[in-house]
Amino acid sequence: MTLALNSAALFLFQESGGGDVHRGTLFLLVIAVALVAQAVGVVMAAFFALKMFRKIEAMTNSFDRKTTPIIENLTTLAAELTPKVRVITTNVEEISYTVREKCDEVSATLTEINRTVADLNLRTRVHVNHVDVMVTEALASTEEVSRTVQESIKKPVRQIAGIIAGLRAGIETLAARSPFGKPKGYENPYDL
Repeated sequence: MTLALNSAALFLFQESGGGDVHRGTLFLLVIAVALVAQAVGVVMAAFFALKMFRKIEAMTNSFDRKTTPIIENLTTLAAELTPKVRVITTNVEEISYTVREKCDEVSATLTEINRTVADLNLRTRVHVNHVDVMVTEALASTEEVSRTVQESIKKPVRQIAGIIAGLRAGIETLAARSPFGKPKGYENPYDL
C-alpha cells in the first residue's frame, strides 16, 4: 500500500511540472505519512511475531516437561527388554531350524504319498477301462437280444392283428349284407 501511495505522489509531482513548491511539499508529506504507516505496520508485525514466538517457546517447554519422563521410562524399558529380546531371538532361530527339518521330512513323505497315489490312480484307470469294455459288451449283447426278442414277438403279433382285422372286415361285410343288417342311423357304440 505504501509503495502505491509513494508512486502516486511521485506521479502527481512530476505531472505538475515540478515547479510548485507547495505541491512538492504536499506530495512529500503524503510520502512521509505512507512511510510512517509502513513503519507502524512493521512494528506491529514484529510485536505479533514476538508474541507468537513466546507462545511457541512456552509450548516447547511444556512439551519437554511432559515427554522427558516418558523418554526416560522408554530408555529404562529398552535396557530391561534387550536381554529378553535376545533370548526370544535365539529361541525363534532354534524353532526355525526345527521347523525346517520337519518340513523336509514332511516333503519327503508327501513325495512318497504322491507316487503311491499316482500308481493307484493308474491301476484304477486300467480297471475302470476293463470294466467299461465289459459293460459296453454286455449292453451291446443285451441290445441285440432285445432287438431279436422284439422282432420275434412283433412278427406273430402283426400276423394275428392282420387276421383279426380281416375277420372283422368280413363279419362287418356279412352283417351289412344280411337281411338283419343295421337299421339306418344306428351306430355301433364299440366303434371308435
